Amino acid sequence: MAAQNPLDQLRPNHLPDPVGLWPPAIGWWVLTAIVIAILALLTLYIYRRWKKNRYRTVALHLASKALFEYQEHQSPHRFARECNELLKRVALHAFSKRDVAGLNGEYWCQFLAETGSTPEFLNNSAFNNERYNPNASLHAEDIYTLTQRWIKKHHA
Repeated sequence: MAAQNPLDQLRPNHLPDPVGLWPPAIGWWVLTAIVIAILALLTLYIYRRWKKNRYRTVALHLASKALFEYQEHQSPHRFARECNELLKRVALHAFSKRDVAGLNGEYWCQFLAETGSTPEFLNNSAFNNERYNPNASLHAEDIYTLTQRWIKKHHA
């Protein structure tokens, strides 16, 4: 009789089940929570910034609309009045009513020059009392450019 090897009587090795993808480990849950929190905060920041600057977009649209109407009617005095009213509305929205409401003439031009970093307002007759003079030469392109620059660059 041949001696049998006792190891031949053992059953074959059983491998454990492969590691599944679900449920994820605690680290993945933490990472997912952090990513969701960052995305939520980023979305909130973008929304607040958009909402805070929405009036600028609307004002730029109204300035473009006024320029389009000017091109139809060719009335620079009317265009200067509309741009001035638009700037006053934007200033009332962005600044304190107490600081802006009573400004006119040279004080208004000085306010626009200081808050928008646009000293050209001091030399432009379209934004001071000269705009009421029917003989004043008003250039619509300059008025539009200054209006657009102030709306984009003003800081409270």
